[in-house]
Order: sequence, then structure tokens, then C-alpha cells
Amino acid sequence: MDSQMGSQVQPTHGRGGQRATVRACDMCRKKKIRCEPTAQGCAQCTKYHARCHFTQIAMKRKPRRPAGFKYIAQLEERLSALENMNFQGEKSTVSGKKLREETTNPAVSPKIAALITLTKESNSWTPMDDPRPYLSSGSRPVSLQGRGQLPIKAVALELVKETFNNYNRFLPLFNEEDFLREFHLKYSTSNPEDASWWACLNVVLSIAHRLRGLRTLDQTHENNLADVYTKNALGVVSELNVASISAVQALVGMACILQGTPNPELASMLVAAALRLAQAMNLHREASDPTLTEKQAETRRRVFWKVYVLDKDISLRTCRPFSQDDDDMDVRLPSNIKLETCNVELFNHRIGLAIIQGQVYKQLYSIRAGRESEAQRAIAAQDLSYVLSYWKSSAQLEPLENSLISSETQIAGEMIHKVVLRLTYIHCLTMIDRHLSPTTRSPPDQEISWSGASLLPSSLCLAESRQAIRLIEAIPHGDCSCIWMLLHSFFAAASSMLYNLAHNPTSPSALSDLHLLEPFLDLLDTLAKNPGTYAQSEELRRMHNACTSLHNEANKAVRLFRPEYTASFA
Repeated sequence: MDSQMGSQVQPTHGRGGQRATVRACDMCRKKKIRCEPTAQGCAQCTKYHARCHFTQIAMKRKPRRPAGFKYIAQLEERLSALENMNFQGEKSTVSGKKLREETTNPAVSPKIAALITLTKESNSWTPMDDPRPYLSSGSRPVSLQGRGQLPIKAVALELVKETFNNYNRFLPLFNEEDFLREFHLKYSTSNPEDASWWACLNVVLSIAHRLRGLRTLDQTHENNLADVYTKNALGVVSELNVASISAVQALVGMACILQGTPNPELASMLVAAALRLAQAMNLHREASDPTLTEKQAETRRRVFWKVYVLDKDISLRTCRPFSQDDDDMDVRLPSNIKLETCNVELFNHRIGLAIIQGQVYKQLYSIRAGRESEAQRAIAAQDLSYVLSYWKSSAQLEPLENSLISSETQIAGEMIHKVVLRLTYIHCLTMIDRHLSPTTRSPPDQEISWSGASLLPSSLCLAESRQAIRLIEAIPHGDCSCIWMLLHSFFAAASSMLYNLAHNPTSPSALSDLHLLEPFLDLLDTLAKNPGTYAQSEELRRMHNACTSLHNEANKAVRLFRPEYTASFA
């Protein structure tokens, strides 16, 4: 046996003070068998009469790590990041005047920042080419550097009243009395630490600047300020995870603002999050808690119905499932408490239309509907057209005056809410009309008869589409948020008209319809020419491609059957 074997069986110290650990002899290690050292050699070498030799193997043992060391390391990194942010926040001071002229870096991810578009001075329809600067995607949601400064209290109070006297009066999201009480208590100390209040406040300020922009010729300044407050609210989205009315209101308010962006995806996600919070608070159930006052119960109803309307509208707009099923709710409609009767009726009519929108998706565009035959979907579409006709008669939608549709008049205030309601109705009507049986279609050259519903669904859809397209000139020019919010309704109306032109080119109204569609087609072309907008908006690409194809087909058909008008469309 090796003379060194006995001494090498026990661990020794190697070079540099490292521990020399001997676990097995060379033969056992080579054969990968269990080594049992003895004073005369290991048992295996003794059994096979082999030379037993131990080779020292130096192994550096690391100190044992305590339990939860990874979590502790993460906490240390977060603490270090917070200290760096506080240090940078103390060093950076920006004056209020400079903050109004320049836009601060938003504390949101690039995906969120890219959705907020501004108007371009050279072209009122076109968003900015370059996105506004933003922090890296790893930035924390609450950043002292990226936070926009709030106005002085007197200015902020005027903005709050602007929102409550206009937007909130027709689409009630906040309770004015409760909001003003919190405003006077918290405004001077408002900061992102109180995420729900901070988000609600900035949503109200942003909406107010959007409303002011509707009344000015140059909306750039108002829209820039609105974007600052929108980004303030978006900066605390990740903190709105506590089930509270204010958190739901903040998410719904941000979703309303982001509906007017090229990509509705973020609005859809915010609505889904708001609905989950609302369901966690049982807002979808009629309140039975005896501790709730009637005002609190009414606030719960209005907040739920507001998010319900957005859920159904986005669902039909994107043809994706909604989050709230009608079979899992029993909340009552809003009542007339401290609101004018006509305003409550307008909100309730919008709720009724949202219920129909949900049924249109469920019966015509869901996966279950796709498994049914065309005849079954046509029957469902016919029933839905009757329901929608009944809703229209109960809503008493007034005819659009010619003066409103003229190019010199732009809508604002209460009228814009009525126009949005009408365009939403037309979008729903066209989504139903696509599934109607051809046997139900009548000659399309009839105008709308306001005295009765004498038109069949298809001809009614075409007549309503003509009225909708005329409203493009009345939409405030330069207000991109309004355009993006209504673009899908205009697209539905234009598609209905172009489809009719392609299949009925001999119609007496063919020439006038082509001329009527030119402003909308020009608008689509203008939006599509912007590379940034075109790249980020899948909806715009789909609309532009579909309308271009349909317009070429319709134009070709009209040229073929109406050669005398060829020069008009050269």
C-alpha cells in the first residue's frame, strides 16, 4: 500500500490555507463507487488487491447563506434606488413657468408614453412625429424627476369646476361634493404617495384642459398641459391595487382619456383592471349594506355603470370578449340625485345602448356565434335590429341640423355628448347590418324618415351612415383625442357606404356618396402618412387598408357603369 495513504485519508491544509478535502481514493473515484477508507486502505482496494492512493483535492467552501438572502438583497437594491432618487430630486428644481413651456419626463413606460399623442402645429389632424421624452422602462412608477408640477390651488379649482360643469354633468364619474371636500383638504399636500387621490385629481385636471382645448383655435398649449396631468396619473397605475371607489374612478378616468389615442389597448387594460376592482367591492350588486347612505349607494351605481359602458364599447370596437357578464349583475340604473333630469336620461340611454352592444358582440361576434350558421346569425341580427330601433325611439335622438353639419360650425359642450351617442349608435347599427340576410335589404336610396321607422335595417343603416360622415367637418379640428375616439364609428359608416357603392354603382346617389366620403378618406390618408402613428396603431392600419381597397373597388365600379362621370374622379 502507499505509504502516504494513512496520512491522506484525513483532511489536510493545502496551499494558501485552503482546506484539502479527500472524499475517495483514485480507483473508487474513477469507478464511481463508494469508498470506505480504513487504516490499511479502502475496503474496495483491499478486496481487489489494488494500490490505494488518495489525491488531495482543494475545495474552497463558501460561507453558508442565511435563509431569505435573495429577498434581503432585493430590499437593499430598492433602498439604494430610493436613496438615489431622493438625492436627485433634491438637486433638480424646475420653475413653474418653465414647466408650463416644456414637458417633463413622464414616469411611465415607453409603451404608455407612446400612446399619448399631441397635435402638430403644421397639420391639425396629424399627431407629433416624435414621442415626448420618457424615462427608461425600468423606472419606478413614482418618480420625483418625472412628476409634473400641479398648478396653484385657485387655478386648479377653476379646472375642477370646468370638468364638473361639463364632462361630469353628462357622464357622472365623480361625486362633486365629495371631490371638492377632498380637494380643499388634500390639495396643498397632494403627492403620488396617496395614489388614488393623486390619480383622480390629475384625471380631472387633464379632462378640464381637453375641454378648454375644444373652445380654442390653437389647442397645442391646452393639450400639452393635459398630457402632463395624464402622465402624472399614469405614473401611479401600479399603485391602484387597493379596492376603493377612488381607485376605480381613477382607472376609469384614465381609460376615458386614453380612448382618444391611436391604440385602444391600454384603455382596454385599464377598464379590465377597474372592473376587477369594482367586482371585488361588489359594485355589480345592488348595495344591501345598511351603513351606506343613499348618496354613497348612488355613487357606487354611477361608477359601476360608467366602467360597464366602457367595457361593452371597447368589446364591440375590438371584437374581443367583455369582462362583465349581464347574468352576473343586479345593480339598479342611476337615479336623478343632484343632476338635471335630461343629463341622467342621457347617461341612462348610453347604458341601454351599452347593453345592446354587449348582446351584439355575444350573438354575432363571439366564438359561440361563429359556430352557428349564417342563417342563425341573420335571425339574431334581425332581432337585434328591432331592439336597437326600439332603443332609438325611446332615446328620442333628435335629427342633426344642417347648420351643425356645416364646415363653419364645430361642436362642443353638451352637443358633443349627443353626437358621440349618435355615432356610437350608428357603429352598433352597422355591426348588426353586416349579418343581415340579403333578403331583408331594400333599395338604398332613401333618406331617413324621422317621423317613423319605415326603412328596413339595411337602408336605415345606409341613411344613418350618410348623416354620420357629414359630421366629420363638425368635429373640432386639431383635437386628435376626439378624432381617435370616434374614428371607428366613422370607419363603420364609410365602410357601409363604400360596400353599397361597390355593389350598387348605378345608384342615383353614387356620385354624391363618393364626394361625401372624400373628407374621411383624406383624414385616413393624413393619419396614415405619419410613420409613428401608423406603426403603433393596428386599428388605423386595418381601417386604412380596408377603406383603400373598398374605395378602389367602388370607384372602379362607378367608372364602369357611369362613364359620363369619369372626369370627376380622375
